[in-house]
Amino acid sequence: MFKILLFTICTLISCCVFSQENKIIKEALQELKDFSTKENPPDTVLSNYPLGRFKEEDFIRRGSFYEKLYNKLDRLDASLLSAADKVNLELLKYSITDEVISYRYKGYLNPILSDEGFHTWLPRMANRVLINEKEVRLYLASLKAIPAYVEENLQLMRAGLKLGISQPAAALAGFEKTYTTHIVDNAQASLFWKPLQKKPAFISDERWVALQAEGQGLVMKSVVTSFKKIKDFFEKEYIPVTRKTLGASAMPNGKEYYKELVRFHTTTNLAPDDVYNIGMSEVNRIKKEMDSVIKAVAFKGSFADFIQFLRTDKQFYATSADQLLKEASFIAKKIDGQLPRLFGKLPRQPYGVEPVPDYLAPSYTTGRYSGASIKTKRAGMYWVNTYNLPSRTLYTLESLTLHEAVPGHHLQTALSQELTNLPEFRQRFYINAFGEGWGLYSEYLGYELGLYKDPYSLFGRLTYEMWRACRLVIDVGIHWKGWTKEQAIDFLASNTALSLHEVNTEVNRYIAWPGQALAYKMGEIKIKELRRKAEAALKENFDVRVFHDLVLSEGSVTLPILEKMVDNFIERELKKKKPL
Repeated sequence: MFKILLFTICTLISCCVFSQENKIIKEALQELKDFSTKENPPDTVLSNYPLGRFKEEDFIRRGSFYEKLYNKLDRLDASLLSAADKVNLELLKYSITDEVISYRYKGYLNPILSDEGFHTWLPRMANRVLINEKEVRLYLASLKAIPAYVEENLQLMRAGLKLGISQPAAALAGFEKTYTTHIVDNAQASLFWKPLQKKPAFISDERWVALQAEGQGLVMKSVVTSFKKIKDFFEKEYIPVTRKTLGASAMPNGKEYYKELVRFHTTTNLAPDDVYNIGMSEVNRIKKEMDSVIKAVAFKGSFADFIQFLRTDKQFYATSADQLLKEASFIAKKIDGQLPRLFGKLPRQPYGVEPVPDYLAPSYTTGRYSGASIKTKRAGMYWVNTYNLPSRTLYTLESLTLHEAVPGHHLQTALSQELTNLPEFRQRFYINAFGEGWGLYSEYLGYELGLYKDPYSLFGRLTYEMWRACRLVIDVGIHWKGWTKEQAIDFLASNTALSLHEVNTEVNRYIAWPGQALAYKMGEIKIKELRRKAEAALKENFDVRVFHDLVLSEGSVTLPILEKMVDNFIERELKKKKPL
């Protein structure tokens, strides 16, 4: 997050024009520029820290700076700014908020989740395509920096353990796969060797042999040795002594910490109990729709019996990873052909379908979008989890594809990168309440795109919506109301048709990542509410394509900003229809 924020600062300074009278903003932006230059020096110096700096003193220095800056920005009179600059300022403050929360509550001492962590993004370096010697040298420098990077993060976690800031052992089932995969006997068996397999043009054969030899040594001495160290740390130092409590509220200043996270991830001022009540209301509403589908297929038995039928009948499961990937690809391509019905603007960046990487899959969610900058040689990727096939339900695959690929995350993020009217940082900015809210809303759009013709697929859509409604209840339950893991598992398993493997990995995720699970349903509720508002105001003049293009026109924004956007749009459209 820190590197992204530094990039945000530089591009905001270069792209935004503020009112001449607003001296404070100019001073703040200059402070940001100076600080970013110091923390993220030019390439000639940056090679000393190719993976960044992660000592506790680094986080304290950054956090103190951002807290002071946030307070300065918060005192500004926003009425002095143009409408566009008000949005830029609010989003900059939102970015800083993430850093400030981590600083105040020492969240940086806990750099892992239940399925990811400081070490799991390292293998993504293996996606690099090296085209010249400079890129090869940079890659080798990154490999060389891994031991220091790992040691700094382990020191953070040791400090966190002493203060009671850590993940509970109950959320780390299957976590060992994230590091054992990279402990190999020879460099060629390592994922990190992949970029060094093909010689770039214009490097001599003799030079390439030397570079490969250096890379081979670094893979074994830096990479493999570091992952062995990570294994020893987790299995000998961390898991045996980490906390037995579940909720964030059990950590130091945990109640205030969780309230901050609720506000941050929902971009609202709602209290935890308010979110919980919204969740229960949605659970009850969706349950009635699910009951109507069960009735429509003339199933004989209870709701629990129907869920058991879906979880155990072989017709609902793929028999091979290829079959699951092909089915996901077919659904994605079918949706592609229908997108012009709902969107006036479509992205130029393509996307593909791939399995979740093996080192993540056992404890990973059912699918995810893995984006790529349009400036790179990579397409976006829709990841489908092919691990444990009897847990990967076909009847939810339409919803998953709508959410993670199109018109969900790929369409949304690819379009955002093409926006030329925004500061560059906002082209790559991501706010969970907006982004995940859009993803869930995209599942709903499956009706309008001609999907959910099969009643079981329709039930799958409802089970996915119920899944996100349950998150509101479970997240608050665990982190605010003191729920046990068993309570959370039972609530999710009894209200959805998710496989039991998915139920367990999802609950682990909510335990490890407090507040994030609230974003999906809260964002979707707001987008649906704003669409109904526009439909009611514009009546026959409402154009869903125009509405969707509007929602995506400013990149990722907070829900209050989105509401202002739609209100302004309605006002403009109504003025067009008034007689002269």
